[in-house]
Amino acid sequence: MTTQYTIKFSVIPPGVGPDDYEPRDLEQREEVFEFPDSTPTLGAIHAAVVGRLAPGSGAAILKMRQQGDED
Repeated sequence: MTTQYTIKFSVIPPGVGPDDYEPRDLEQREEVFEFPDSTPTLGAIHAAVVGRLAPGSGAAILKMRQQGDED
């Protein structure tokens, strides 16, 4: 069984360090991810998000909600 989550995150471009940007200047995305466990770890969440980005990119997770849950 899998569980779907909507995850909102900021994309940190390749080669950009933590002191090289303002959070408001980063591209923000919201995408749906499926996890085999109903309570994925933060590490699993981050790996799934970064796996969809260009090589060398990073991500800052902003918000996550299980599909079907209200804001």
